[in-house]
Amino acid sequence: MNVREWALPVYTILMQVAVGSMLGLWLIRTVAIQQYGRFVTDRIIRIPILAVLLTVTAAIIGSHFHLSHPVFSLLATLNLRSSWLSREVLFTISFFTTIGSLSYLHWFTAGYPHLKTGLGWLAIALGLLSVYSMSKIYLLPTHSSWNSPLTVISFILTAVILGATAVAVLLLMDLKVWEEVAEQTETAVREQLIRQSFVWLAGGALVTAVINLILNLILILHLSQGDLSAQISFSLLLGLYQPLFGLRYIALFTGVGWFSLTALILFRNAKTQHEIITPIYLSCLLVLISEILGRFLFYATHVRTGI
Repeated sequence: MNVREWALPVYTILMQVAVGSMLGLWLIRTVAIQQYGRFVTDRIIRIPILAVLLTVTAAIIGSHFHLSHPVFSLLATLNLRSSWLSREVLFTISFFTTIGSLSYLHWFTAGYPHLKTGLGWLAIALGLLSVYSMSKIYLLPTHSSWNSPLTVISFILTAVILGATAVAVLLLMDLKVWEEVAEQTETAVREQLIRQSFVWLAGGALVTAVINLILNLILILHLSQGDLSAQISFSLLLGLYQPLFGLRYIALFTGVGWFSLTALILFRNAKTQHEIITPIYLSCLLVLISEILGRFLFYATHVRTGI
C-alpha cells in the first residue's frame, strides 16, 4: 500500500479512536458528576477532550493525503442526497466543530453545564453518524467481502474498543499532568475515578473484542459459501494472510486481557495508578496494532467482481 492507500486506514482508525473516546468520556462524566460534582469532573476531562480534538484534526489532515486535489475536499459535501461519502464528510466536519466548541467551553469558560452536556451528546451522535457513513461507503455489490451489514457493525465495534483503551490512557495522562499542580483533594478524585472507571472500560473492551471475533468468524463462513470473488477473499484471508489474521487476534486479546487484569488488580488496591501506567499503555498499543492489522486485511483481501 502506498501513501494514498494508507491515508484511508489512518483516517478511519483515528476517527474511530476519537468517536469511541468521546463516548467513553461522556459516560464517565455522566456518572462522575453524580459522585464528585460538575466542577471537578469537568476539570478532569479537559485534557482528554483536547486530545480528542487533536485526534480528529490529525484524522482530517491525514484523509487529505488520499485525495488527488485536497483543495477541493469540501466539494464532497455537495451530493448529500445520494452519496454516503458526502454525508461522511459533513458529519466529520460537524463532529470536529462540536468537539472544538466543547473544548473551548471547558478550557476558557465557567458554567454553561447544560450546554456542555448537550454538546457532548451531540458530538457523540455526529461521530457515530460519521463512522456509520464511513462504513456504508464500502457496501458495494461488486465487493463480496465488504457488502454485508457485518461491515457496519464491525466499524462501530472498532470505535468502541479503541475508545475504551484510549480513554484509559487519556485519564492516566491527565493524572500525571495535574498531580503536581492540582489540589490534593482533586488528585484523590482523579485516582478514585480511574480506579472505578477502568473496570467497566476493560469489561466493555473485552466483551466488544469477543463480539468482534464472532462476527469475523461469521464473515469467514459467509465468504466460504459465497461467489467466486468471496471464495478468493476467503482463500487470501486464510492462506496468504493467515499469519497476519492470527497475529491480529493474538494482539487484540492480549491487549484487552492485559487491560482487564490490570484494571482488576487496581480495583482491588493491589497497585497504584503509577504502577499500571506501562501495562495500560502497552495494552492500548496492542489493541491499536490489532485494529491496524484488521484494517489492512479489510482492504487487502477484498476482491472486486465485474467491471
